[in-house]
Formats: sequence, C-alpha cells, structure tokens
Amino acid sequence: MSIQRIVLSACVCLSLFTFMACGRAADAPAAAAEPAAAPGEVLAKDELKAFVADPSDIEPLVDFTNANFEALMKEMSGPGEIVRKHIEGMRESLVGVQAGDNQEAIQLLDTIERSLEAFETRLTAKGRTLEDIKSDVSENPGNITAINLYALKIDMVFNEDMNDDVEKMETFVNDEAQFIIANNEKVEDAAEKIAYKKAAVVLQSCADDIQRFKAYAKLIGQPMTPIDTQSWVNGHGYTSEELKGKVVLLDFWAVWCGPCVAGFPHLVEWQDKYGKDGLQVIGVTRYFNFNWPAGAEGPQQVEDKPVPEAEEVAMLDKFTAEHNLKHPTALMAEPDADAFYDAYAVSVIPHMVLIGRDGKIRKVIGGIGDAQIKMLEEEMQKALAEPAPN
Repeated sequence: MSIQRIVLSACVCLSLFTFMACGRAADAPAAAAEPAAAPGEVLAKDELKAFVADPSDIEPLVDFTNANFEALMKEMSGPGEIVRKHIEGMRESLVGVQAGDNQEAIQLLDTIERSLEAFETRLTAKGRTLEDIKSDVSENPGNITAINLYALKIDMVFNEDMNDDVEKMETFVNDEAQFIIANNEKVEDAAEKIAYKKAAVVLQSCADDIQRFKAYAKLIGQPMTPIDTQSWVNGHGYTSEELKGKVVLLDFWAVWCGPCVAGFPHLVEWQDKYGKDGLQVIGVTRYFNFNWPAGAEGPQQVEDKPVPEAEEVAMLDKFTAEHNLKHPTALMAEPDADAFYDAYAVSVIPHMVLIGRDGKIRKVIGGIGDAQIKMLEEEMQKALAEPAPN
C-alpha cells in the first residue's frame, strides 16, 4: 500500500492522546467526507458495502475509515452526543463485517475498534475535571481505569489549558509528578504499577515539551530569518523586501505528515479571510525523496534512488493543488534546510511561526490542536490590527 493510502486511523490513538504533531510520521490525507451528511452520521457507507462485497480489496475499508475518523476528530470539539452517535453508528455498520483472509483488513478492523474506544475515553475525560478524576484515584489508588483516565486528562490539560505559560507548565508537571509518586507507593499489584508508569511517561512527555516551549519563547521578538531558496511550489516566492509590512505565517510541513495536511484547511481559510488585510501564509518544506508516479493515487517515497529535484517539485505542485492551497511553499535543500529549520526551532511538524508587520516573531506553535489554532488566530488578528512601521 502506498503512502497515499496509509490510513488516518494509524495516528488516531496517538492524536487522541495529545494534540496532533509529527516527529517523523507517515500519514496521508483522508478520503473526502460526504458533504451532505449531518454531524454524527456514518460516512462512506458505499465504500463499506464495496469492502463487504470483496474483502480481498482493503481500499474501500481504508476510505470508510479515513472519512469517519476525520469527521470524528472534528466532532470532538462539539457536543458529546454527536460523537457518541457517530461511534454507535460506526459500530452498528461494522457488525458482521468479515475480512476473510485479508490480514491487513483484519488488523484495520481491530484498529478501528481500538480507536473508537480511544474516542470514548477522551470524551469521558473531556467531560470531567482533573481534580474530579484525581479524587477517584486518591480514593482507590488501584483503580486502573481511573489511573488511565488521569493520564489522558493530564495530557489534555497540559496541551489545552497552559496557554504557552512555561512557569505554569513547570508547576503543573511538578505537582502531578508528586501525585503519581505518592499513589504509586500505595499499590503493589504489577498491573496497577504499570498504569502509574504509563501516567509517568505521559507526564515526562509534557516535561520534554517544556524545553521545546522554552526554545519557542527565545524566538519571540527576534527578527525573521530570510527565506533563502530558489525553489518554490504552488506559486512564486517572496523576497524579504516584498514581505515588508506584511504579517507572515510560516507553516513548516511535509507531504508525509498527516497532522500537517489536517491543518491545511485553516491555512486556506486564513489566507482567504485575512489576505486583504496584509496576511501572507508561506509554506516551508524540504526534499524527502518523494515523487508521484503516473497512475499512482498519491505521492510515494523512493528508497532505492534519488528523486530528481524537478520531479519532486512537480509532485509538490500537484499535492498542494489537490489540497486547494492558496499560498506558495518554499522548498529548502541541504545544507540550508537544517540551518533554516534550526533558526525557527523546528522540532515537530506542523510548526507555525507568526511574524508581525515589523518583521519580528510574535508567536511559535508546534503541533496542531483546537487550543493552538485558537491562540494563533487571536495573535494573528492582533498583529493585523497594528499599523505597518514607517
């Protein structure tokens, strides 16, 4: 199966456990959802019927999975009853579906169910406060269900409620570390200790993220590093002179990064909405040795030989056009790519950098989630409201 067909569900459990970000992920744009469907309705039913008719072909099941999980991710920001309706509908649709001898399909059906369980768990955590869940753990330190819910909730709180406040993050991590240590000491059962270890791993990930946020904080107020490349896709490039007085949003992305692609609609919306006010979105990517062979459904990574630069540029032109991007992307080559990425503290993607009319960095965001998008747009509006320097 090509990169284009790697399903969204492969990232669902991770992306439900935290906001969406890629270190080095392989994911593809999901199949388009049916536009006429109401929120909470099961999508791509015809694709599921096609798979039932021929279980040897996994492609229709992939399309069914992608369409519904993409919709579920969007629905998670709304009323819980819509998400529950969609989950129940998917389970009803899958009753009796058999994969036969198709091992890939067997694994995908298992992934679908585990992912639906992850959606349900996140929905439960979303509806409860951290203190409420901690109370359950304190009352019964051996309650593995409560411990797992606690682990999910601390990740949600860290990524959604901290508002890039590093001091607040450090206090939060220290407090929760003490809570985990104290309750872990109260249990002896191996499974219970493993649950606390998993919670500690989540908290350690939060602690690691603090270092990333500190690197971001150091960039605020610094002048933008010029985009020094001769290769642009999806339109002409911009010189530093042409960007003077504009609010610039740099979006670091990759063709293999599912979360990056999931963020494209926001970029399209912002360029349409704020372009007349002086916003210019600019994508940034680098050569990853991908092409788009004739007849293939999407980009593919070539492992046995270098892809000519012109061929990779053509692939990116086609890919950005397919996703209706309205802005150009700078294509960086080595060794300049490493230096440019380091200058903007890029460690995960998508990675977005907002630059004010004065040419100085105002906001840096790594990964993508509702909280990050909200903060970025609010800062964008503030930057656009300011006059250009004389």
